[in-house]
Amino acid sequence: MADVFIEYIIPVVTAAIFTGLVSVSLLQFLSVRRNIRNESELHIYTRVLRARTDLENSDAFSEIAKESPVFTERFALVDNPRQYYTVVALLDLLELLFRHNKSKTIDPLLWPRWMELARTLMTIPKFKKIWEATKQVHTKDFIEFIDSLR
Repeated sequence: MADVFIEYIIPVVTAAIFTGLVSVSLLQFLSVRRNIRNESELHIYTRVLRARTDLENSDAFSEIAKESPVFTERFALVDNPRQYYTVVALLDLLELLFRHNKSKTIDPLLWPRWMELARTLMTIPKFKKIWEATKQVHTKDFIEFIDSLR
């Protein structure tokens, strides 16, 4: 009986344990890989937003942008291009944080603070004007979120 146990049962149990460990390791690997990919995408997007904001806030871009009827119309909503770009940068930041919240990569205890900031910003008339003029460039769910704050 002991020989049968050693010969048949122990290898089967060992194989089952090994299979279980490999399965758990594979699931963890896939989860870590997905999380790293999400974090990488968010970091890249953050850097792109920063570069865009830096470029748009330059005097050179503001002068060039005045040649566009779209920018001329948007600049007319505020006192100067810098105010416009400040609002756009805040909207981009809020949308990024909104994405972080949806993907659960921001502490859920911090999200209400950012949501309240968004609500407060929407009480600023110039902010609301720029939002109305530019909201079509944002994602549908972010538009619904911001519009629900009013």
